[in-house]
Amino acid sequence: MARVLVVSAEPVGPLMAGPAIRARELARALAAEHEVTLAAPAPSERPDERVALVEAGFADYEMLAAQIAAADVVVAQELPPRLLSRLPRMSTRLVADLYNPSVFEVLEAGREKPAGPRRRQQRSVALGVVAHLAAAGQVVCASEKQRDLWLGAMAAHGLVTLEAYDADPSLRSIIDVVPFGLQSEPPLPGDPPPIRERFPAIAPDDRIVLWNGGIWNWLDAESAIDAVGLLEERRRGGPRTHLVFMGVDRPQVEPVDAMAATARSLAHLKRSGLEGRVVHVGRGWVPYAERGAWLLEADAGISAHHDHLETRFAFRTRILDCLWAGLPVVATSGDSLAELVESERLGATVPPGDAPALAAELERLLDDPARLARTSEAVRAKARELTWERAAAPLLRFCAAPARGGGPHAGALRLATLARYPALLGETRDRLGARGAAARLARNLRRAGARR
Repeated sequence: MARVLVVSAEPVGPLMAGPAIRARELARALAAEHEVTLAAPAPSERPDERVALVEAGFADYEMLAAQIAAADVVVAQELPPRLLSRLPRMSTRLVADLYNPSVFEVLEAGREKPAGPRRRQQRSVALGVVAHLAAAGQVVCASEKQRDLWLGAMAAHGLVTLEAYDADPSLRSIIDVVPFGLQSEPPLPGDPPPIRERFPAIAPDDRIVLWNGGIWNWLDAESAIDAVGLLEERRRGGPRTHLVFMGVDRPQVEPVDAMAATARSLAHLKRSGLEGRVVHVGRGWVPYAERGAWLLEADAGISAHHDHLETRFAFRTRILDCLWAGLPVVATSGDSLAELVESERLGATVPPGDAPALAAELERLLDDPARLARTSEAVRAKARELTWERAAAPLLRFCAAPARGGGPHAGALRLATLARYPALLGETRDRLGARGAAARLARNLRRAGARR
């Protein structure tokens, strides 16, 4: 039994987006066989009685460093550069959880920024990924496409050694797939049903299409809005089809990091004249424990995105939650889960940016009760194969024998970390101003001096 520390950069509690959810659920899955501690910023909550909790974020440097030093294995999507650079001197083995294709996501996330800050952010993210690859004993990601991406990055930076290849030509012992999973417990209905209680314009026999996540820059909420508008134009009596955005204000995001797509999509909605009639926007964020009731009340899920590099390597976790609740999905093609929807007949896929095609597939699905029921049954059957317990199997194996992994590559880690600092300093200046950046630098230098 290994001592495993799972690190979350965001609080773990009632309101969570993908990164915190993944940390929470992996901690629970690992606790079946190992002694697990979850480190997350305050305020956080224990996800399970088997999991110990330490309220420590990146700002709580010494506390987090002590927890890492005491662990056999640390599982983290990200660690601060100074902590990452200390790992080669520790016996702790790092699992770098690179389920998020950040090197491409950052291209979209910062699209509205000036060129200088955008380049600094891009460089910082890219070097951060290289540093985590160099520091890791094992890398995990969400799909085979992502595995190919990170294998290419490792090969390009000299992180695939002859010794590692000769020992395991597949390199599965060093980089493997741990997808997002589903809770094995079924979702619970709400009493009263939350969607119609929140939006009384939705009649009892109307159909609900659910957008169950935020509106990020790489997503295409406008096409979803336009598709439901087309369905409303075609309607000749009978039930209406409503589009519901479950929540658009992501927790733990500072105003400076807010996505421009949210405001842009809401402005598009206002111009359409559909808001309050057949399109409804939930403000805030639905608590993690309550999301199942929203999903169960819907008739179908929808996921739409633009055609770019982020899409190719994305793993749309919102689609998984739909499968958990037995919801057929109509999705834009191009990402791994859209391919699953298409190959397993869990709904339908359409080309990017094609609102009429989205409308047509929604209409075919919702107007055919037999097809809807048949698809829902296929969705529920598939969901039983996608639990967190199954997803975490490679991670459980590594934690049981962490010495069989790879890395760390101390030289590559040191070079990537040193090269990253100018970009990080520039990012800090962009965010906090020159005075704030100077104060942050002085604090970090004091910490570094105290450890000598």
